[in-house]
Amino acid sequence: MSVVLHSEAKPIIDAFIANGGKSFEKMGEISNLRSTYKTNCSLVAIKGLDQVETLNISDVILGEPVHLRLYDTTLEREEAQPTVLFIHGGGWVIGDLDTHDSICRKIADTAHVRVIAVDYRLSPEVKFPVPFEDCQRALQYVIDHADALKVDPKRMVFMGDSAGAHLAAHLGQSFYQNYGFELKAQVLLYPVIGYYPESESYQNYQSGFPLVASTMHWFFDQLFESEQNQQAISLLNQPFDRRNGDVYLMTLEHDPLRDEAMLYLSKAIQSGLNVEYHHLGGLMHGIFTMAGKLPVAEQYLAQIGKYIAQKI
Repeated sequence: MSVVLHSEAKPIIDAFIANGGKSFEKMGEISNLRSTYKTNCSLVAIKGLDQVETLNISDVILGEPVHLRLYDTTLEREEAQPTVLFIHGGGWVIGDLDTHDSICRKIADTAHVRVIAVDYRLSPEVKFPVPFEDCQRALQYVIDHADALKVDPKRMVFMGDSAGAHLAAHLGQSFYQNYGFELKAQVLLYPVIGYYPESESYQNYQSGFPLVASTMHWFFDQLFESEQNQQAISLLNQPFDRRNGDVYLMTLEHDPLRDEAMLYLSKAIQSGLNVEYHHLGGLMHGIFTMAGKLPVAEQYLAQIGKYIAQKI
């Protein structure tokens, strides 16, 4: 299969290939992989967003830890603010509040909203459904402490990338049913929808990028115990309800997750959801954590910020 890269992506992938071209699951011990990923994200993140203030929050709810980071251009607010709940990606195995910090800063700055980023425990140290439960607990914490956090729970958008988009959508698909008021939107950036190894995009992307089909197989192996059903987490198994928000969906050409997101798009449209869909040619998975080296990604983040501002 011939691969044509976006002009901004080509130097990044050329450097990746020159350095051995090892996909994530081949980069050594998980602790080293996490450290390398964190370092790499810091090197290619968007810079110049120091005007956004942050506050780390650690607490306990229902006997379990909650770790959040609050972003706003002004932390001291008199009134409750429209808020984006952001969940980072990384295949449930890598990533943390720091790896996706610049994304949250950019959204807070461009959408003029509060952003609350969720940290959750990673696999394989914990297995399914723990990361999902951690995110649900974090949302409950935000709802319960909305007054103190200056969050307006009736003006919320859920957002995430990759596995984080899956976690965000998982929360979003039952938000109205759980809390009795509508979610404004879900922003799903190159999301995991479920486990679809037979898809054409899985078959087409076996090498040449940091995230390929074998990476996704490995991520699922870390998340699930051997006897667990990996299809249990498919977003297509859940009902779609317009009260759980409009959808902003993004797919990328050179991404094994591309085709399953198209399945999600089809069901969302058939279910009557208001969907804004963007497909970016020539680009590979994970563009927003490297937006400091991909101007097209930073430009799209600014557009997403405007979308959120309109919805919220």
